[in-house]
Amino acid sequence: MISTLVSATDAATLVVPKDDKPRTVYIHSSAGVTTSNGYHLGNGETQQLFVPTNETLYGIVAAGTHDLKVLTPDLD
Repeated sequence: MISTLVSATDAATLVVPKDDKPRTVYIHSSAGVTTSNGYHLGNGETQQLFVPTNETLYGIVAAGTHDLKVLTPDLD
């Protein structure tokens, strides 16, 4: 597994880049976030997501910058 820290901003921020293999990723929000659309990940929550082959995952926050801790498998 590879652990990374992504600082999401109020512009679309790449959280998980595309890969030639599908994978399950774990995303943990380390700050409180509010949003009007998309999936809300609350402060202190962890979410498991499946990212299909050649797909990406983006994050966005309503204002400021918030850190996301991302854990992805090392498949290469």
